Amino acid sequence: MSKLQQFFPTPASNLELEGLYLQQQLHLQRSERPFVYSNFVSSLDGRIALPAEHRHSHQVPPAIANPRDWRLYQELGAQADILLTSARYYRQFAIGEAQDTLPVGQEDKFADLRDWRIAQGLKPQPDIAIVSASLDIPDRALAAYRNRTIHLLTGDDAPTVKRAHLEKHGVITHSVGEGQSADGTRMIEALAQAGYRSIYVIAGPSVLYTLFQDNALDRLYLTFASCVLGGEDFDTFIWGSELRPQQKMRLASLYYDPHAPAECGQLLASYDCLPRD
Repeated sequence: MSKLQQFFPTPASNLELEGLYLQQQLHLQRSERPFVYSNFVSSLDGRIALPAEHRHSHQVPPAIANPRDWRLYQELGAQADILLTSARYYRQFAIGEAQDTLPVGQEDKFADLRDWRIAQGLKPQPDIAIVSASLDIPDRALAAYRNRTIHLLTGDDAPTVKRAHLEKHGVITHSVGEGQSADGTRMIEALAQAGYRSIYVIAGPSVLYTLFQDNALDRLYLTFASCVLGGEDFDTFIWGSELRPQQKMRLASLYYDPHAPAECGQLLASYDCLPRD
């Protein structure tokens, strides 16, 4: 693959894209509690998803989606013990609107990542944790992941009939919040108690907000595609009321990839989350 340029940490150097995130070995970051991380690809004006014709849900804009960012998404997934998702993904999957199957991808180009997991003593695929208040999770969407252990993270007052139905189909449920919603700290504690060390958050803006609010996220990876999309109906990577105090972030790495998207390139950044007072 064509090389990218490292800006931070210094000194600057030219690196291969393939293996860039894999070498961080996030599954070994710590043992006393899980390492929790997430990532998004965004336009310069903060759009991660826009409407599209013939769809009920927003999608990643084609202008910023690219195979080089997707490779890094897969590398982050390869280092996870478990993927933290939302029920919305499964509803999108059931109607054919999900972006793709959950990592690690089964394509030949990701065979090295699947082999790497086995060499590291990890399961062939990460397990899955679903955050949901409504428990509106279609059976046919879950069926694609029966070969993985699936956890449900929900509130104390989540619908009991739906919860029992999911448990009957092998889903391990956890009550981790008052009312119907899950609490960020309790979500991570429940997964820690289940033995997970690295948690890759691939849910949407509301789940990320919950994790920020509860000091439960350790690192955020952001790919900034060098284009401006505009639009009045869009998703950004966090959604919720104003964070008080604000979430301060410390730059952990920064790379420039001139090869995608075509003619504009992208910045690959990662940030460590500082504790909120």
